[in-house]
Amino acid sequence: MLLNNLFIDNPINFEKRCKTRIIASCLLLVLGAVTIALSFLAGDHIPVLYMTADHYDFIPGFYMGTGFGLLFAAIATIIKNVRYLKKPDLKKEREIYETDERNRMLGLRSWAYAGYAMLFILYIGILVSGFISIIILKTLLVILAVYVLVLFIFRMILQKTM
Repeated sequence: MLLNNLFIDNPINFEKRCKTRIIASCLLLVLGAVTIALSFLAGDHIPVLYMTADHYDFIPGFYMGTGFGLLFAAIATIIKNVRYLKKPDLKKEREIYETDERNRMLGLRSWAYAGYAMLFILYIGILVSGFISIIILKTLLVILAVYVLVLFIFRMILQKTM
């Protein structure tokens, strides 16, 4: 049922969509704050498995950057969607943009082409990584397998619901 809302056949309740985005962004905001907190604890208070000496500087910075990225993206999304809900003219303009059939089809096609590109890039990465590191090769194979499995699962679900 939830997947049906992503496709063109169903009408969109824009106000409900904005509220859902605000709730999801609040969850991402909390996740960003937790990630920032982990950046201060990584290595000193939380043991990191297989940490080499040069990674002690990288890991906290990586988690801090990721956390702030999530935090700021969530704040921006919350502000944007609250503005849509409070300003009727802006809400109407954005609702027309998001419910336009052409724009929705462009979005779906973009996701499809990005998926094809991802499969191709993973394949090239698998071919190249065999000459570099067996760990990278196995990691990319697992990523490819999970990606194809998720693709297959969604195809089966959509065939039953559409």
